[in-house]
Amino acid sequence: MNDSSHTRIAILLTCFNRRELTLSCLRSLQDQRLPDNACLELVLVDDNSHDGTTEAVRSLWAQASIIRGDGNLYWCGGMRVAWQAAAKTNPGYFLLVNDDTTLLPHAVENLLSIVGPPSSGKIAVAPILDNKTKKLIYGGKYRKYVPVPVHGTPLPCDTFNANCALIPSYVYQRLGILHSAYTHSMGDYDYGFAARRAGFEIIQAGEPLGFCNENSESGSWRDPSLSRSTRLRLLQSPKGLPWREWLDYTRRNEGPLWPVKFVSPILRILLGK
Repeated sequence: MNDSSHTRIAILLTCFNRRELTLSCLRSLQDQRLPDNACLELVLVDDNSHDGTTEAVRSLWAQASIIRGDGNLYWCGGMRVAWQAAAKTNPGYFLLVNDDTTLLPHAVENLLSIVGPPSSGKIAVAPILDNKTKKLIYGGKYRKYVPVPVHGTPLPCDTFNANCALIPSYVYQRLGILHSAYTHSMGDYDYGFAARRAGFEIIQAGEPLGFCNENSESGSWRDPSLSRSTRLRLLQSPKGLPWREWLDYTRRNEGPLWPVKFVSPILRILLGK
């Protein structure tokens, strides 16, 4: 499976004021059934939480590398900081995980079996189910953001949600980390599309490997119950689709019809949808 006698997997995780969710995620990682020659090393960015997250993580995972943010990193920024720090130790793999996701005990082992050695050109993605409905909510995506189904065998994807994804060192050496253009969202999809353009494979596992709560549209720019002005303001917030970031994303990933994709969120809001 690996190129050496000892396989180090760097867990990349960023968090902000979600102590109990973060701890639940970390406990599920501690419970992983790993191959004998594999070990997990946690690199966590705490983006200035004030709910005791850092202290709780130190108590739970004494060997964790914890980096304190200034409160303005958001998801992509925090993951970039974690990735840069982890890369200095030259692990065989990088495991991107959302702190609201809990993994089944065989999740990492399953992803390792898909990727193969650190010199592999494959990215493995975990299908993630909703905690309540048990429906598939995150994982691999086809080109038009259609979810890749879970049918018992691993399936190829065009991009992915990084709720849980395993990236071997070879892919990192070719692609680097999440693009600096993105503050909060879009970075994982962008990385997936970049990987495919570079000739790498993205494979979704053939079975569900974790659970989390689906992000609600309520109170976001997608919420049709809000006024148009409120939705337009939220669209430009760090957790929305800030226009410069959205412009970069659509130009990089949406082909010759990128202008249509670029204006679609504004049209959706103006039409009250």
